[in-house]
Amino acid sequence: MGALIKGVIKNPLIFTPALRRLACLAVFGIFLVFADLVYAAEPVLTPAQAINVAGRQRMLSQRIVKAYVQVGLGITPELSVRQLADAVLLFEKQLAQLRSGAPDAQSRQSLAAIEKLWQRFRFVANGQVNRRNAEVLLGMGNDLLAAAHELTLALQSRSGISTARLVEISGRQRMLSQRLAKFYLARAWGIDSMVAARELGSAHVEFDAALVMLRSAPENTAEINKELDAVALQWEWFKNALSLEGAASYGLVVVHVSEAILNSMELVTTLYEELP
Repeated sequence: MGALIKGVIKNPLIFTPALRRLACLAVFGIFLVFADLVYAAEPVLTPAQAINVAGRQRMLSQRIVKAYVQVGLGITPELSVRQLADAVLLFEKQLAQLRSGAPDAQSRQSLAAIEKLWQRFRFVANGQVNRRNAEVLLGMGNDLLAAAHELTLALQSRSGISTARLVEISGRQRMLSQRLAKFYLARAWGIDSMVAARELGSAHVEFDAALVMLRSAPENTAEINKELDAVALQWEWFKNALSLEGAASYGLVVVHVSEAILNSMELVTTLYEELP
């Protein structure tokens, strides 16, 4: 499969149907998913929804940095600028949702930590795109991720629902799709190559293990299993794309496949959230 991806990259005129499908998902599917989330009316969150939303904040902490680096590398620049702006807007919207529904002191404390980190993070993300700022944003993104993860786990432990762990783990796969692509692109831009390589390996192992666990979950419906089968196929593409280095066009492949996985895992997480 690595040879196939290399052939596609060298000759874009032979873009395969499978990869074309992934590209379409990346450009249109994820835009529609997040456009709906950004502009929807403020809901009253159930416990499962709160876990999902807090978990999505983890993903956005990585997605914002990834989109920022995409802009810096000149990868689909107009789309990347739009993704960056939409992700910042969605993070803000979800902060308001979580603020109004934080159920206890621990959750409110975690949320306060997120809001404090978010102010400076947002300032840099909305500022001039250059490699120095990208390095700063990379570090702040890790801190913001840790704070959002703490809130997600706090909400999960308090929820009292049997499917809370599935919502949390599935939602974390969304984050890992963006984190993997973020570190790959950071390396391509010459940022923290040794750290990025280590983090890539760690996220790779985590995604693999969680996907196996989710596919074997007894709570899965036929629809969930079908979508997870699609993710497993996309993951094989992603692993091969991540192994390719040395050309900007490989970054484009990584971006496309990460978006396809994010789109699928967003659907899977919502399906888990809606289980009885």
